[in-house]
Amino acid sequence: MSHPPLPPYFPAASAPDPGSIPLRPLTVGELIGSGFAVVRRHLGLLGPIAVLIAAVSAGAEIAILSATGTLEAVATGDWISTWSKDVAAGHVDSLPVGIYSAVGLSSLISIAGTLMLSGLATACASVDAVRRRPARGAVAERLRGRIGALVVVSVVVAVVSLAGSLIFIVPGLIAYTAWAVAAPAAVMERAGAGRALTRSTRMTRGHRWRILGVTVLIVIITAVIESIISSVVDAGMSTVSAGVSLIVTSAVGAVVAAVTSSWVGAVIGLLYVDIRLRTENLGPALRAYAATLPRG
Repeated sequence: MSHPPLPPYFPAASAPDPGSIPLRPLTVGELIGSGFAVVRRHLGLLGPIAVLIAAVSAGAEIAILSATGTLEAVATGDWISTWSKDVAAGHVDSLPVGIYSAVGLSSLISIAGTLMLSGLATACASVDAVRRRPARGAVAERLRGRIGALVVVSVVVAVVSLAGSLIFIVPGLIAYTAWAVAAPAAVMERAGAGRALTRSTRMTRGHRWRILGVTVLIVIITAVIESIISSVVDAGMSTVSAGVSLIVTSAVGAVVAAVTSSWVGAVIGLLYVDIRLRTENLGPALRAYAATLPRG
């Protein structure tokens, strides 16, 4: 009695994956676990870039707060009670400009940076998918000539998503879920900014709720980890001013981001791979390519 063939994205059980990334649709748990595996293998590339992005983001926020004289108030939390009283009295109906500007710029840098990391991490995952011991320089070869497009796409998606969220949160979420894999597409498909955005819009159709759910999950996990570490640091800073404590906590957070931000970027990059495994028969194509590579 003959059996129907397996769907094209499910490899035969006797064929082991050529690399460390499963070449089949990934579960949420596998996205999370494989994301950590990508970071572990490529921390030397992803970590320093993640730290730089986090440092620039935190530095921009602290610089604006200092320039507007609100650093100490934000560090102590006093601005919340002052602002609430002013709102109740009818004196103000929006956040202080300095705080609004600091948080806005910091968020923009963080979002754009995470998307850039997703493009870098996708290049890392692509070489891990076809070889368990990637050749030296394989990731650099994937990234050659793609950094400019990656930066442009990441900034565009970050600006539109953040602007949409500030106006009303739903437009921002719609923009993000539609363009979530534009940065990986810019790297892996050597697409310009416009084509990468269009490609992402098409790829994510039917997958946007999953993209949103996975993104919310990894952001929550990251926030919990960073909150625990920040609490430990704060506990040891009881003898210094709130402003100094905020600066030190931000510096520690930038170091922690070497892992957490890299991981978020890696999971987003793996979402790109997962969608293509599900819809574009990417698994057999990668297996065929892996078979042409020299052993080693």
